[in-house]
Amino acid sequence: MKKESVLRLFIVLSVVGILISLYLVQNHYAPPSQGSFCDLGETLSCSLVNTSVFSELFRVPVALLGALWFVSLIILSLKARSDEKFVPVILGWSIIGVCSIIYFVIAEIILQAVCPLCTAVHVLVLFVFVASIIMYRKSKVRITVKNIKKVMPWIVGIGILNIIPFVLFNMGGQTENYDGLAQCMTQKGVVMYGSFRCGVCAKTRAMFGDSFQYVKEIECHPQGKNPQTELCLSKKIEGTPTWILEENGVDIKRAVGFLSIEELRAFSGCTNAS
Repeated sequence: MKKESVLRLFIVLSVVGILISLYLVQNHYAPPSQGSFCDLGETLSCSLVNTSVFSELFRVPVALLGALWFVSLIILSLKARSDEKFVPVILGWSIIGVCSIIYFVIAEIILQAVCPLCTAVHVLVLFVFVASIIMYRKSKVRITVKNIKKVMPWIVGIGILNIIPFVLFNMGGQTENYDGLAQCMTQKGVVMYGSFRCGVCAKTRAMFGDSFQYVKEIECHPQGKNPQTELCLSKKIEGTPTWILEENGVDIKRAVGFLSIEELRAFSGCTNAS
């Protein structure tokens, strides 16, 4: 396949990759109850992986970084059509893409779940990587200091484009303190039965921030940290998170799924707690 055809294919695949990645960004922020069409089971779920603790890097959704990777690939492919010195840059960019795949595959192994749409993105990136190697070998341009200097402004520009989200997602805005509410909930006997694999649990921890240290949580997954599986079985926990208000060891009431701060205030009776 000629270079021009490969680059055109890269652009088409990038558009597909952007659309998939943007859907995953939407899924990442969607209400936990909404789910996704690719939630096919406990071990085959976009939502589980895409809302887990591994779905963000320094507060930036990994899916958004994926979308920017494809946007950058389109820019580099357009430049490579008229300037062959960008062919090695595309190869380098595809190597970065493969590194991100390794990160996510490790996350899926830990979570014991596979995200079908993420896998589709991984296939696109791997194709780009293999095609980039072939295109580079056929190219007359090689990686030299002289050639790197010529494309350096574009490399810096791509780098800035991909750094912007890390700046925006970590700017200003002081996190609200929920210490009072978390402490009140624990005093009232509210317990969260969760799992390290549970995406909704991860969202709940993120919602509380540092204040979550005062929430009493029971780990139900046998492979989690300090698991209390037998207790979860005795409590008939069928889904996580399950919130139970207990009094002297007796269950007063329970709620399954995501609860907002206001809903937790009402559930626990800590209506005036901050």
